[in-house]
This record gives sequence, C-alpha cells and structure tokens, in this order.
Amino acid sequence: MRSFLLASGGALVLAAAIVISLLPVEDATRVITDTPDYCNQLYHQASTEAQKTPITLAPEVDTLIERGREMCHAGQIRGGIIRLRRALMLMHLPPPVAGR
Repeated sequence: MRSFLLASGGALVLAAAIVISLLPVEDATRVITDTPDYCNQLYHQASTEAQKTPITLAPEVDTLIERGREMCHAGQIRGGIIRLRRALMLMHLPPPVAGR
C-alpha cells in the first residue's frame, strides 16, 4: 500500500510539472530584479561589451543602451532593464554568415 501511495504521489508531481510547463509565458522579457543598482550594473556591462560589437549592430545597440540608461536614471527601471537586456542579447547573437 505504501509503495502505491508513493507512486501516485510521484505521478501527481509529474502531472503538475507538465501542466506548469504548458502554461503560457506572459512576457519573455519579464524582469525579476528591478532595482536601480541592477539597472546601472546592466548599463555598465552593456556599454563595456558594446566596445567590442561589430559595426553592423552598433547603431541599434548604442541606441538601446543610451535609452536604457536614460530610463534607469528617470526611474523607469523596468523599461531601462528591458532595453539593456535587448542590447546585450543583440551583442551575443552569432555574426551573420556571408552569402545568406
């Protein structure tokens, strides 16, 4: 009887995990840490990495970094973080393959 209870408890946990994994994510850019310090940390990371960015991405990345910094300083922390994360994501994309 005890092993049956353990097995059915495991099945419930598995079923719950499956249901949770199927739930829609509201926003892929959800911000978990939304403090001014984190915003400034992202700004410094993005601006440092931007110096190594290929020229093809530089205008868009620079705009995102500058707008993110402005928003962080204006108290719009979530918007600033989203833009800074986007800039970092663009910088980490693989370079485009020639001829494609």
